[in-house]
Amino acid sequence: MERDDQPFAGDVRERGAHWVRPEVVAEIGFTEWTGDGKLRHPRYLGLRTDKPAAHVVRERPEGRKGRAGQRQR
Repeated sequence: MERDDQPFAGDVRERGAHWVRPEVVAEIGFTEWTGDGKLRHPRYLGLRTDKPAAHVVRERPEGRKGRAGQRQR
């Protein structure tokens, strides 16, 4: 699954990044997305066999909800 080139349009600042082709799906829990699009406190929850890697997309919430289910802006 290893690949030599990075799959992103912009530069990646992380040293020692290791690039792979998306062939398996892992479930990752996390606290939130950061302002620059990274996961805060990510944790591995396990592999998913019910979904092909090509069907995985980033889910985007419609809006944050505060107390009593009210939307925050």
